[in-house]
Amino acid sequence: MSTTTKHLKIVFTTDVHGNYFPYDFRHGHWGKGSLQRVHAFVAQMVKENPGNMILIDGGDMLQGEPTAYYFNNHCENSRHRVADICNYIGYDVAVIGNHDIEMGRHIFDKYVKECNFPILGANVRDLATGEPYFQPYEVFFRQGLKIAVIGFITPAIPHWIPKEIWHGLHFDDIRESAEYWVKTVREEENPDFVIGLLHSGMDEGIITPEYKENATRETAENVEGFDLILYGHDHSSNMEEVTTRGGRNVPCVNPGCYAYSVAVVDVDFRINELGKVSSHETQCTLNYIGTLHNQHAASFKRHFAYPFHEVKRFAAQKIGTFLNRVDVTDAYFGSSAYIDLIQSLQLKVSGADLSLSAPLFFNASIEAGEVRVSHLFDLYRFEDHLYTLRLSGQEIKNYLEMSYAAWTQQMHAPTDPMLLISPMKSNPERMGFTNFIFNFDSAAGIIYEVDVTKPEGEKVHIISMENGQPFQMDHTYTVAMTAYRANGGGELLTKGAGLTKEEIDKRIIQVSEHDIRYYLMEYVKELGTIDPQPKNHWKFVPEEWVAQAVERERKILFNV
Repeated sequence: MSTTTKHLKIVFTTDVHGNYFPYDFRHGHWGKGSLQRVHAFVAQMVKENPGNMILIDGGDMLQGEPTAYYFNNHCENSRHRVADICNYIGYDVAVIGNHDIEMGRHIFDKYVKECNFPILGANVRDLATGEPYFQPYEVFFRQGLKIAVIGFITPAIPHWIPKEIWHGLHFDDIRESAEYWVKTVREEENPDFVIGLLHSGMDEGIITPEYKENATRETAENVEGFDLILYGHDHSSNMEEVTTRGGRNVPCVNPGCYAYSVAVVDVDFRINELGKVSSHETQCTLNYIGTLHNQHAASFKRHFAYPFHEVKRFAAQKIGTFLNRVDVTDAYFGSSAYIDLIQSLQLKVSGADLSLSAPLFFNASIEAGEVRVSHLFDLYRFEDHLYTLRLSGQEIKNYLEMSYAAWTQQMHAPTDPMLLISPMKSNPERMGFTNFIFNFDSAAGIIYEVDVTKPEGEKVHIISMENGQPFQMDHTYTVAMTAYRANGGGELLTKGAGLTKEEIDKRIIQVSEHDIRYYLMEYVKELGTIDPQPKNHWKFVPEEWVAQAVERERKILFNV
């Protein structure tokens, strides 16, 4: 029986996080990757592969850089600039990401409406109708082939994002939702090829009785019917085949974040004499586009010159002066000017008794001198709102015990390691932290010590309130923290403080009108000149051991 061959080319990006232009607006120089370079790559490929290509994005398009912040918050009366950019490039389909949802319905609904391509989310149900809130899947025809793409998003959103944003929606487990939708699509559409598009990492991440953050491997292994899975969310570039329980090998591909690379999947279909697909072969590659430039990049640059310069002017605005350098790396070793500036802001905005905050960058700094809007994106990474909750003294201590247990080891001698560090997954030749730095919360409003010679649960000794009043375990305090933390993110309130999600919701007494970075901008403008200094209200002890460990581990982590 004679056969012919048809070819499909799939190009995939994910987790762009505001990197639309090849310019680093935070630091004022040209940068890597970007949607401009995606366009340069894709436009050339379209010329070489007319009629057989699908361009796909894996979510988290709307958050991450001054570009995204400006387009989301300062362009309300125009079309969404990011939708215009994605339409210009020619995306065919995308999935919604958790950081897209985080921007709020007025933003992500506008973006979805103004994109000329569907934004998928099969496992997001509208509770009022029981139907998917986003389009669950899309079908494409390429050279007579029928290709189905089904999209899913991490179900962790209700545990990370304020209820006001996702109220009325339900986020189903990915594996369970995929079982339903793959069966439905296979039966109703009879496609030649089915692509799973997941905004969910490969594995690991946070796993609780309520949700599993990263479910790509679990879904690939247990849901029969996918021919290819494209995934993102965990920011880790990867290509591997996962074997299903039925013995099929399913390619799973993630090009990594910020549009530094794109994934290209080439699929060759063998067509029998009856015109049916008899088999297919898949080849996947990751293509670095960080410095790509051609005529298409130049066309993109000209077309979006006005919004580019809008963002550049916004980011370059001077809002104040710092008399001292602020360095994120100081935050890992004790009270720091970086964290304490955030803590002071949170206490001022909330009026709370205590504030909790964590580093949001592994290493970033702001030099002494003029402070511009762009600098605040190094101080504060996310568009989090500020929440105020009621917690008992004992719950606060338990919360901090979990934080410092994820951060520090138990030292038995001054030569022992103090911090929990290990080779970075993304770069095994470099050392980083074993656990997520954005869960390394310290507190302000109290004076305390963290004894690194003690085991988990016994490290934190709270001496008093900062005003000298006694700190009481049975007293109720008001505590300021991010929306992510107040909705259970990082599990410091659940596993740490011992609260259920329902109890956390009852403890919330106040939510800020604006995001924390907005208040930070206003705070710097109001003060004008700031002399950032550590409050020195907490420290690691014993100090002699800690001094030796800090000297060693600064060199290991930061080569200084």
